[in-house]
Amino acid sequence: MASPKRPDATPSGTQGAGPGGGRRRLTRTGLRCAALGALGLLVVGSTVSAGPRAPALHASPPPAARPCALRAVPGVAMSEGFPDDSSRGPGAEFAPSTGTVRALTLLIDFPDAPAPYSAAERYGEFFPAVKKWYAVSSYGRLNYESTPVLRYIRMPRPFTAYGIGRGYGWDAHTEMMRDLLRVADHDIDFSGYDILNILVTPNAGPPADEAVLSVTWTGASAATTDDGAHLDKVSLIYGHDQSGPRVLSHENGHALGLPDLYAADDFPRTDRLAGQWDSMSLDWGLQGDLFTWHKWKLGWIDDRQIACVTGRTDATYTLRADEVRGGLKAIVVPYSRTGVFVLEARQQLGNDRDACRAGVLAYRVRTDVDSGKGPVTVVDAHPHTSACDFSSGAFNSLNDAPFAVGQSYTDPAAQLTFTVLGRTAAGEWRIHVTRR
Repeated sequence: MASPKRPDATPSGTQGAGPGGGRRRLTRTGLRCAALGALGLLVVGSTVSAGPRAPALHASPPPAARPCALRAVPGVAMSEGFPDDSSRGPGAEFAPSTGTVRALTLLIDFPDAPAPYSAAERYGEFFPAVKKWYAVSSYGRLNYESTPVLRYIRMPRPFTAYGIGRGYGWDAHTEMMRDLLRVADHDIDFSGYDILNILVTPNAGPPADEAVLSVTWTGASAATTDDGAHLDKVSLIYGHDQSGPRVLSHENGHALGLPDLYAADDFPRTDRLAGQWDSMSLDWGLQGDLFTWHKWKLGWIDDRQIACVTGRTDATYTLRADEVRGGLKAIVVPYSRTGVFVLEARQQLGNDRDACRAGVLAYRVRTDVDSGKGPVTVVDAHPHTSACDFSSGAFNSLNDAPFAVGQSYTDPAAQLTFTVLGRTAAGEWRIHVTRR
């Protein structure tokens, strides 16, 4: 349970709000990027990055010892590059991604949509599953602590009064947050948390298979409590999502700084981008973990676990699977100031226990491409086939993307050729890489 508000707390004058076929991801085809209002908020898929940002990301190159860790590109929505260290923590754009991250989890309902079952049941849809997902994906480097208030907070106005719809804007969000504080700030202490989760009663709004409303807002504060806590990293979950608890893992991934990997403006194109290989792409996919690039970016993998190839090479590397602690995790080849080619190994373990294929996964990362525009593109080792078609009515062409033993590929942009030579007795993957 959340700690109670100190008895001497005094409300401030900041709390009044103005008046006011199957697979769920097929409903996201209408998502778009849009500039909203005087704050210049950028809505990208299920992520809202609000300005002004604090602090700004630096454009300086990475240290010489980390030439493959490309920097985030200023002005790019949730760039795939590495952010400056000052972009994490209290008052910064993103929450801490290592150590303990503290989430306050609230449940809300509305006069026109009272909760159909208990707060404990709704909370149980996500926890302890989300905590376990982060522990497994981060190899124990992220300790996710959720503090719940196990009762529904009744919002003061009907759900329909807020104008919540797909891609809803900053004004609607700030109205909701200010109304939330009107009814909750007097007895809930919002201070000391890195993330605010709001689990909305699932009967508020359309079902998730008709409209995807779940969203994360980060980068600016929608409201401030009487104790000075800012609601600046907020994930809201609506409906009963097909991905179950992983929808919250996905949304909290934005609070940690990860972009959407699906194509927001042309959703079917997702099957030519990252497919089901990362939960920031299709969070209901068979492959439920994160790319090694994301794990390195979040600090879950050390620099020494990355083979950075910046010049000529003719060498053999042994990769341990992304799902297993330790070992060499990826071969990274920068081919421009904003692009890298990555090789990693995936197996049917941990968060990928339902994966369609094991093998060596190859993909390109672009740091100059906005969230929701396709910053990661997987190379398909079997471009003429799909696999595990039971997993989705579409989006299956990349399920058999990993390269198997004996397969080779040449990437002209990165000027490299690799061949999967075999597997060791321990199950690691031996890969020969040539770059001229």
